[in-house]
Amino acid sequence: MEKPKNLDLIWEKNFGGAVGIYKAPKKFVFTPALMKNLAISKMTDVRLISADFNENTVFFTPLVWLLLDSGSSVEFFAVYATELSKDEGVSDSSSELKTLPNFCIKKAFWNKSEDIKNFQLADDKKKYILGETQTFSNIIFIDSTHCIEATQLISEAIQMTKYGLSLQENQNESVYDEIKINISDGRFYLNFAYHPGVVTNILLEEWILKWRNCIDKLPFDIGYLPDEKIRISYELSLFDKVTMFDKIQG
Repeated sequence: MEKPKNLDLIWEKNFGGAVGIYKAPKKFVFTPALMKNLAISKMTDVRLISADFNENTVFFTPLVWLLLDSGSSVEFFAVYATELSKDEGVSDSSSELKTLPNFCIKKAFWNKSEDIKNFQLADDKKKYILGETQTFSNIIFIDSTHCIEATQLISEAIQMTKYGLSLQENQNESVYDEIKINISDGRFYLNFAYHPGVVTNILLEEWILKWRNCIDKLPFDIGYLPDEKIRISYELSLFDKVTMFDKIQG
């Protein structure tokens, strides 16, 4: 179904009876902010990862992800988990999990200057953003025996954030413009973002260093190999954003 060019939004009204209207955008002007928005969506908008292992299909949903935005680049470190492993905390004692991975780890990176340069040089803008060079990502499937430190840090993050996070004023410089953390462990949900150059949370930032180092040193040739391609589901908004690049000026 094609999106309408104009549509009365009859459920959107003001007191005087004026009805809202949806007007389809005509053309989008290319901006670095638009590129950054799309790159971050590729990282954070993943809602489901699934793959087959010895003909057994395993589904992973977001458990913990961390996004570190330094302005010139963005780093992303995430773990997705099976629903059963979420219910059990981070344990894999169930016999169902012993022969299958119960965690999926994703590490991604976006370089602002390289992306903007490559996009401007690309003849086919949409082909470029759907290619392999805008963001770089590695995905592995593991169980808790492959990286005990990672599963311990997942537990730490859940315990640290389950009652919320408090912030204190920060007078120190930070290498990051923004920090975002998302936790969805089946019992509570937290989506938290702040600017560490203005405010800080010391415990969280200590955990961030440990988590970043843990994922950085994790070899990406360990774990379970899927039978074939990995299936990934995004929020619909990602591909709404992709269609913008059919309409970009210049």
